[in-house]
Amino acid sequence: MEKSKIQNRRQREAEAKFSGGYQKSVFQTLWLAYRPYLARIGFAFSLGLMGRILLLGSANVIGIWVDSFCKPTSQTCKALPTFFQTYQTGDFVSLLLLIAGGGFLLTLTYRTIFSRLSAKAVSQLYDETTYRTSRFPMSFFDSNPAGRIITRFSSDYGNVFRLFGGPLAEFLAIIFDLIAMTILIALASPYYLPMVGLIAILNYGVYYFNRAQLREVRRSISASRSPSIAHFAETAQGANTVRSFNKQKSFFERFKRFDLFYLEQKLRSAKILGLFSLQMNFLTAVLLLATGIMAWVLLQKELLSAGSIGVAFSFVALSGNTVQMFFEWMSQFEEAMTGVERLDSYLRKETEPGALLPAKAQFTTQHLQYASSQEEQIFHSPLLQLVSAEVEFQNVTLRYRHDLPTALKDVSFKVLAGERFGIVGRTGSGKSSLIQALFHLYPLEQGKISVAQVRPRTDPQIADAVDLNLFRRLISFISQDPVLFKGTLLDNLDVDHHLDLPSIFAALQRVGLSDWANPEGMLRPIEERGRNLSLGERQLICMARCLLQACPVVIMDEATSSIDPQSEELLTKATEEFFQDRTQIIIAHRLSTLKKCNRVLWLQNGEIKMLGAAGDVLPAFEAANLSL
Repeated sequence: MEKSKIQNRRQREAEAKFSGGYQKSVFQTLWLAYRPYLARIGFAFSLGLMGRILLLGSANVIGIWVDSFCKPTSQTCKALPTFFQTYQTGDFVSLLLLIAGGGFLLTLTYRTIFSRLSAKAVSQLYDETTYRTSRFPMSFFDSNPAGRIITRFSSDYGNVFRLFGGPLAEFLAIIFDLIAMTILIALASPYYLPMVGLIAILNYGVYYFNRAQLREVRRSISASRSPSIAHFAETAQGANTVRSFNKQKSFFERFKRFDLFYLEQKLRSAKILGLFSLQMNFLTAVLLLATGIMAWVLLQKELLSAGSIGVAFSFVALSGNTVQMFFEWMSQFEEAMTGVERLDSYLRKETEPGALLPAKAQFTTQHLQYASSQEEQIFHSPLLQLVSAEVEFQNVTLRYRHDLPTALKDVSFKVLAGERFGIVGRTGSGKSSLIQALFHLYPLEQGKISVAQVRPRTDPQIADAVDLNLFRRLISFISQDPVLFKGTLLDNLDVDHHLDLPSIFAALQRVGLSDWANPEGMLRPIEERGRNLSLGERQLICMARCLLQACPVVIMDEATSSIDPQSEELLTKATEEFFQDRTQIIIAHRLSTLKKCNRVLWLQNGEIKMLGAAGDVLPAFEAANLSL
C-alpha cells in the first residue's frame, strides 16, 4: 500500500509543477486570446449592463408605485418624482412590462454575443497551443506519456471551454448585477451603501481565506487525472500484447490505483468546496440579520419612506446573495484558470531548434514565425526541383539524452546523388538512429549532416543554412510501420493540398491501386493508422505518396519486412524503376533486397563496421551473423 502511494505521488509530482499565484504569462495568454474581440466584447458588456439595470430597476419603479398609495399625511410618505406624478396603475404596469422586455432582450443579446466571442477566443488558445506542441522536440514526447499530453487537450481544455463560454457570461452578469444594484440602492437610499461595501469586504475575506486551498485542490485534480488517462491510453494501444501475456489483472490493478487516487482528490475537493460554501452561507445569514435591524432603525428615525426602504432592503438582501454567488463563481473560475495555466505552460515551452510557427499563428510568444510569403516560397524552392541529391554525414555523434549512451559515434560517409545505398546491421546497431539524425529529429552532439550540400537552420550560427521544413521536404520516407492519417484517401496522398487529381491517379495506377484512381476512390475513408486497410495496402499508399512528393532523396526503412510477396515485389520494383533517378537509402533485414545497391553500409554499435560494394559487405555481414 505504501509503495502504491509513493508511485501515485511520483506520478503527480511528475505532472504538477504549479504552485502559488498564477504567473503573469497566464494573464498574458488570456489577453492574447481575447484581444481580437475586445471592441465587440466591450459593446456586448454595455448591452449587458444596461439590460441588468433595466431588469433590476423595475424594483425602483415598484417602490415608487408603492409610495403613490401613501397618504400625504403619513410621515413615511415620500414625494413622487415629477415624471411619475401623473402615473396611474395601468401606466406603472405598462412601464414595468416595457422595462422587463427591454432588459430581457438586452441581456439575451449580450449573452449570445459574448458567449460566441469567448468560444472563439478559447478555440484560438487551443489552436495556438497545438501549433507549438506539434513542434516540440522529440525528447518531449519520449519523456511524456501520450495520456498526459492528451489530458492537456481534453480535460484541461474542456475545463477552460466549459467555464469561459456561456458560464463566463453568467459570471460577468453577476458583476453587472452588483454594479446595477449599487446604483439603484444609491437612488433608493444612500444609507445602505456602507452595508453593501461591508458585504463585499466580508465575502472577499472569506474567499481570500480559502483561495490558496481552493487553487491547490483544483491543481491536484488536474494533475491526478493525467496518470489514469495515460495508463488507459497505454493499455488500449497495447491491448493485443496485454491479452497475449495474460496481464489484464495487473493493468487493471494499476489503473484502479490511479483512479482511486483521482477519486480521493475529487472527494477532497468536494469537502473543501462544501466548507467554503457553508462559510459563505453563514456570513450571508448574519449580514441579512444586520440589514433587517438597520432597516428597522432607519424606519423608526423616519429617514426612509416605506417604498424606498422596501426597495433598498430587497437590493441589499439580493446583493448579499449575489456577492456570495460571485465568490462561489470565483472558486469555480479557479478551475478554468488552472486549465489556462496548464495550457500556457505548453504555449511557452521551447520548440525544436529551427521549427517556426505558421504564419496564421496569432499569439505573440518567444517563438519564431513564418511570414506568409516565406511559407509559399518553400513549395517553390529550387532545391525541391532536384531529381536527386547527395547526402553526407561528417563525424556525426548522436545521443538521445545526456544520461543515455551514444546511439551514433563519429559516423562519416557520403551517399552520391542518384546512388542506391543500403544499410545493414543487427537490432540496436544504429540504423534507425541514422534516419532520425538525417531528419534532425534530435540535436546532434557533434558533427553535421547535409543534403544537396545544404544544412538545416537548427542553429543561428550555421552559415548558408536552409529552413528546417524545407530541408525535411528533400527527403521522403517509407517505414516498416506505414503512417496514415484519419481522413480520406485524398487527405493522405495530398497532404499539402498542392496536387492535381490526374497526378494522384497516375501515382495510384503505378503502385497497383488502379481501382482507387477515380473521384470516388479519393473519398475512400481511412481510419486512424489505416486500421481498415491491409498492411500491404498501407505500404502501397505510402509508396504512392512518396511518388507524389517527388523528393530527391527516398528512404525505405524495413519497408518489405512485414508484407506479402506481391506487395514486396511492387516495393522492390519501386526501388528499381519508380525511384531509379532518385537517391535511395534502403534499410533492410532481407539481404536479397540490398543486392542491387551500389554500396552497402554495415553499422555495428553505432559505428561503421564496413562500407563498400554490396558484393563485399553482404557476404561479410552474413558470415558474421552465422558465426554468432
